[in-house]
Amino acid sequence: MTPEATGSPFDPRRLGSHPAVAALRTVTGGGDLTAAPAVVAIPARREAGRIEACLAALLAELKPADAVVLAVNGSYDATLERAKACLERAAQPFLILDIDWREGCGSAPLARRFALDTAAGLAPGAALLSLDADTLVQPGWRAAYEAEFARGFALVCGAIGFIPEEAALLPPLPEADERLLRDYRAASREIAACLDPDPHNPWPHHGNIGGANFGLAGGVYAGIGGLPDVPFGEDRALLRRCEGLGLAVRFSEAPLVWTSPRLDGRASGGLSDELARARREADPVVDEALEPAAALDLRHRTRAAFRRAGNRTARAAALAPLRLTAAQEEAVLTEPRAGLAWQRAEEASPALARRRFRHGDLVREWPAMAALLARVRAG
Repeated sequence: MTPEATGSPFDPRRLGSHPAVAALRTVTGGGDLTAAPAVVAIPARREAGRIEACLAALLAELKPADAVVLAVNGSYDATLERAKACLERAAQPFLILDIDWREGCGSAPLARRFALDTAAGLAPGAALLSLDADTLVQPGWRAAYEAEFARGFALVCGAIGFIPEEAALLPPLPEADERLLRDYRAASREIAACLDPDPHNPWPHHGNIGGANFGLAGGVYAGIGGLPDVPFGEDRALLRRCEGLGLAVRFSEAPLVWTSPRLDGRASGGLSDELARARREADPVVDEALEPAAALDLRHRTRAAFRRAGNRTARAAALAPLRLTAAQEEAVLTEPRAGLAWQRAEEASPALARRRFRHGDLVREWPAMAALLARVRAG
């Protein structure tokens, strides 16, 4: 249950009772956070060298009443002191959670959840914007989110690029490898968009969510049960939850951030791990969303047929290629929410079971993916 759903005033100190927390302190300033129209939630772990640049770019975008909730976690450097000084100079409403984790506990997803829970608990009507502490928002970021929420979107997934000066210093990858990954990902998204079009996101779109740049419209967070409690990939789990509940999701290029492409990141399973694997392993695991062409084709053709089905008999017929058991099929057909029904079918189907996809799989599967793309484009 999210904090604001308990019916009692939210006190961020109650987060100190979480089993992963050894100690929690709070620092506030800048005025009344509860009246903020938007609150930015940022987890930060040992980010003394980056937090000032992150906050300087952010504060240049915020409106005077907007607020910042910063979850400084597992840090014994000057992150908190430098962040506090920046926020106090700006006179922006803020709250800092200073968290010490128990040995072997704590994570970036949990710190992000604490920040979002606090933001939603103290300002339940505010839009919630997620950022990373090594990330620089670009001009127009705040206004772009406001415009997308005004169009009725519940979850907005902004665009993420690399800080150019840092990207230039990355150890290079073979151009053929980078091109293959880029083309495979783009082909996968285009095929999905053609086979099962999303009216909120006409092709082309970036099709991605990252913790470094997403936003939830006011009041949405409580209704979805908060940020999913997972060890990593909380952003994609949030996207899946919103899609399952039938909320309007937008992949928007307008709210843009630049983030660090560093190889020594603070979050297990995050972008830094992916970048490091690509440079250190002979056959690295690639994007978890990628899959063989046949599985992609089956997934999106079946989902489109299931969505179009007008009655139980038609829905059952649409599910036939997924090889569900009778009990699994019944559980899907009795779920009243169409998005959750499809996700239940997807998770149960042996035909759609995902496996770790490696660079070698990209090489082997690319001819089939290119052929599928050509067929889909040909109608």
